[in-house]
Amino acid sequence: MNKLAKNLGLLAFASVLVACNDDDNKKVDVTPSAPAPAPVEKTYLRVLHASADAPLVNVTVNDSAVLEGVDYAVGSTYFELDEATYTVAVDAILPTDTATVIGPVDLALDGNMQYSVVAVGSVADNTLEPLVLSREMSELAAGFIRLQVLHAAPGVPEVDVYVTAPDVVITNESPLLSAVGYKVNSEVLDVAAGDYQIRITLAGQKDVVYDSGTLALAAGADLLVAAVPNTKTGSSPVMLLAQGNDSTGVILDKNAGSHVRAIHAVADAPQVNLVVNDTITALTNVPFKAASDYLPLAEGDYNFKVEPSAAVGTYVVDADVTLEKGMHYSVFVAGQLADSSQAAWPLVDMPRRVATEAKIRIFHASPNAPEVDLYVTADSDISDDTAAFTNVPFKAETGYVSLNPGSYYVTATVAGTKDAAIGPVMLTFEGGKIYSAAAVESVGGGLPLSLLTMDDF
Repeated sequence: MNKLAKNLGLLAFASVLVACNDDDNKKVDVTPSAPAPAPVEKTYLRVLHASADAPLVNVTVNDSAVLEGVDYAVGSTYFELDEATYTVAVDAILPTDTATVIGPVDLALDGNMQYSVVAVGSVADNTLEPLVLSREMSELAAGFIRLQVLHAAPGVPEVDVYVTAPDVVITNESPLLSAVGYKVNSEVLDVAAGDYQIRITLAGQKDVVYDSGTLALAAGADLLVAAVPNTKTGSSPVMLLAQGNDSTGVILDKNAGSHVRAIHAVADAPQVNLVVNDTITALTNVPFKAASDYLPLAEGDYNFKVEPSAAVGTYVVDADVTLEKGMHYSVFVAGQLADSSQAAWPLVDMPRRVATEAKIRIFHASPNAPEVDLYVTADSDISDDTAAFTNVPFKAETGYVSLNPGSYYVTATVAGTKDAAIGPVMLTFEGGKIYSAAAVESVGGGLPLSLLTMDDF
């Protein structure tokens, strides 16, 4: 019995071993998991409008608008994108439509990189093109700033760039960058934060053609500094654009000052003189319907007085005006002596010319004329046309109106009617020019009205 039980136990144990061995020999079908995709690296892209005679532009990436209405001297912040190839285009905004002026161009943007696309050149000279600057992303040490310099001013020859502490005489100094030509950019430069002065000379010379004055550059600033054509004030051929992570700013020559011109629009006034701050007779014997050239003045507060040329010291206008750096101003003397309504009428000008359009600006400077409607039409018949501007009162203006180059009829009517007070006058407007005109009275005052023309007329 015991022997039988023992044999049965061995048999059972053997059966278990066989069963286990059978399980071990079974094939298990295991499908391996797909490897995890590599993470997509990020890339960074920004745009800078540095073409002085180009219009406002739109920027598209893969046919989607990313920037609209970008003006000259304006730049974007960085766009974060996945590493890939992108189609980038720049479309000029024309008076009645748009036109692609750069691209479409395919840009392969690598990960961990920063790209700056700078529109440079001249539309009028057919040299508009994109410059693409690229650099690897890297940490900026505490207490430092990062600079990259670009010569983006066509027509300006090779230059030397001095970056020094303020007021250092550069006679015996070596430039930071030498013989920098148009479309040439520096390497990335990391320098300690602090106060600096940037001066530019023609290559190999010491006569300064641009002087920034003292610049306080705070730690952490990361700037693309581009020298571009100066469309503001002063005699320097360039101004600087500083494109940072958050904004783009214009740095003018320290002596840029402001520009102001005077316009005699008082029909019943004789020739006059313009006296500045009681000490400087800036203009003499200015007749009715005359506009002076722009006068360069340092920015600041001024007192302007107007006196009849034949009655020095008898002031018919006494006005305080604040002039800002980099700004152009037109100061009309408008009204009439008969009722002592003559007064200064200061206005801000924007003299940048755009190659693709004519800019038109019209002023109402007739004190005895009612409100007017203004028409700009293809022919002289305005009966079925809508006024471009309505109910324009005395001492009001249209602002700058962009037109396609060509010939137009300009008509001013009494507001709400088709009765012409001026015109229709056929005028031909060219691209790249500004046409300004003021409606004024006849000599001595009263009707008929006439035009006082300025700028490129």
